[in-house]
Amino acid sequence: MTMIELKELLKKYFEDTKSKHTKNELRKKLNIKGEKQTAIFDCALSELVEDGCLFLDEKGIYRLFTNEIGLAYGEIEINKNGCGFVHTKDGHTILIENIDLNGALDGDFVIVNGISSKRKDYYCGEVYKVLKRKSGLAIFEVIGNGKSASLIPYNSYNNINVSINKNELKNLIDGDLIKVKVSTKKYDQEYDATIETIIGHKDDPDIDIKLLADKYNIPIEFSKEAIEEANNIPKEVREEDIKGRIDLRNKNIITIDCDNTKDRDDSVFVEKLSNGNYRLIVSISAVDYYIKEGMKLYEEAIKRCTSHYPNNSCIPMFPHIISNGICSLNPNVDRLTKTCDMEIDSNGNIVDIKVYNSVINSKMAMKYSEVNAVLNGEKIDKYEPFIEELELMKELNDILQNKKNKRNSLDFDIPDIEIIQDKNRNNIGFRRSKNGVAENIIENFMLVTNTSIAEYFSWLPIIYRVHEKPVPQTVKNAINIINSSDIHIPKIQNLNEYSLKNILDKIENSDKGQIIKSILLKAMKRARYDSINCGHFALQLDKYCHFTSPIRRISDFILHTIIDQVLAGEFDNDKIEKLEKIAIDISSKASYAERIDKKMEDEAILMTMAEYMKDHIGEEYEAYISEINRNGLLVVTKDSIPGKVKINDILDDKYYFDENKNILIGKNSKNKYRIGNKVYVIAKEASKENRTINFEIQKQKKLKLS
Repeated sequence: MTMIELKELLKKYFEDTKSKHTKNELRKKLNIKGEKQTAIFDCALSELVEDGCLFLDEKGIYRLFTNEIGLAYGEIEINKNGCGFVHTKDGHTILIENIDLNGALDGDFVIVNGISSKRKDYYCGEVYKVLKRKSGLAIFEVIGNGKSASLIPYNSYNNINVSINKNELKNLIDGDLIKVKVSTKKYDQEYDATIETIIGHKDDPDIDIKLLADKYNIPIEFSKEAIEEANNIPKEVREEDIKGRIDLRNKNIITIDCDNTKDRDDSVFVEKLSNGNYRLIVSISAVDYYIKEGMKLYEEAIKRCTSHYPNNSCIPMFPHIISNGICSLNPNVDRLTKTCDMEIDSNGNIVDIKVYNSVINSKMAMKYSEVNAVLNGEKIDKYEPFIEELELMKELNDILQNKKNKRNSLDFDIPDIEIIQDKNRNNIGFRRSKNGVAENIIENFMLVTNTSIAEYFSWLPIIYRVHEKPVPQTVKNAINIINSSDIHIPKIQNLNEYSLKNILDKIENSDKGQIIKSILLKAMKRARYDSINCGHFALQLDKYCHFTSPIRRISDFILHTIIDQVLAGEFDNDKIEKLEKIAIDISSKASYAERIDKKMEDEAILMTMAEYMKDHIGEEYEAYISEINRNGLLVVTKDSIPGKVKINDILDDKYYFDENKNILIGKNSKNKYRIGNKVYVIAKEASKENRTINFEIQKQKKLKLS
């Protein structure tokens, strides 16, 4: 019998007989003979236990896993505060306090006992046994040196003790951070474990990034083969590389990027035509000229899918020798590009479009901050030769922005958090970045380019950037939350893109605008990549794709490889079928990588904030309430530091949660806390390891709550 057949047989036997047996008794009952069948039988039994179908007690007796045995089976989710929530097959959620995890890690499948309903909202219990690990991976800090060293969990909420062979510890030193693989085998209070990797030392300057990369399985290093390929790529453009390309080196093409950009993959040029229209040339780095299918660099790009920029560092999709070298559109050097050459009328309509391979020589690498200053009337000598071009870019940008506004494009983007540093590079605060005219110019130029490319190549199996319409009821629920808050938004008669845009426009410059955007954003579906086009709701576009960042996004890079085949005339039905499969595969991988990237960058900034706040315990901050639940408040300080105020840390009264009104109410004072209220909070505790910042409210100050 096969494994599947044996599992079905065992399951049916226990369901029919409701009996209890040892393993040997079962073998005899089911007439299991022979070494091969016995091995399959043993595996089948183990899998049925791991799947929660059978229960194995401490005496080695198997029985059907039912509610009657007083236990529950499910997958455990552990939050950053160290509490576990076991989600059972019958839809219940069981709360597990940190001290009762019994070695369970996030995502493990466990058995729970001691189940009670002592809390109003949850059943409560404790982990009786870990049946199956999700990954079994956890990070530990080494205390002591060599074979005599001990291990403690790096995250305080990771309540687990492990036993590792002393020989594995001999080369470790005090403060090393290691990733271990934890088994389900337990002796006394310790689980068997083996060392997977040594991540680094806790005092290494880049250890935080290494920890995050390791957590999200993001490779930092490139293989030797990939590095060798990168080193063999020419360091400058040769005459033979230019053949067949449109020469744009005589144009005043420039790049405009953030002040600390890590790579330059887009360049722009604008001129006014004799008919009054504008010619916009957007030339993008031709990474695909150097990186071909079959190369290790190609394989590793597919694996990585995106570059990551946690806390201004860079984990690139391609080695720096490529992304910052031959493929970066650095000034005053020849670079190979793919160009989208557009003619745009005074209403922002695309009159004509050409796409071709080109060579450019950027005349200047400009910075957003400096371009903004110049467009605001400030004189910067090195920008003087480009004043006319920059003013023309602003003129075209205004036209494109006006067209974007007319189609009710929705801006849900929340500005990135910038780390403010002193001259010694010490962190002294945080703030949200602000877009000026220069940022808007590049954003709108890239937007019209991506839209034009999606339209122009829509006959191909390309990778679309899609954003589906939200579920109306979900948006209405979000609006209700906002309406119950201390935030005033325009009344909505009909829920559509116009009414949503009206809200976003009204709160654009409000202190509480980011809170509203966050609430609305949670009600939206996630933008993603797909081989099937279903439009882009937020941008209000029928077709949209990503073409402008091939150095750092796999979707753009693959699109370039597809376009290159079209431009070379190397296309037939077989290739279309192959590209359809590639588009499906890359869409899925790119969407997943993007989600991981967002998690990693959010966690990176929170680690930095928590580390910063450890030196500011006891200090008072002005903040706004961003969320309310029965456990307390979530707040964001005026300088964008998020944190929690537990309900027992609101010290001026005892508070309870009114779920219908989504507010906290003081039992004695009847004071109310609503989303959007300004509050004054005291920093209570912070943990970089656990990514947590906790505040308390000692008393109401300079504030009258509604």
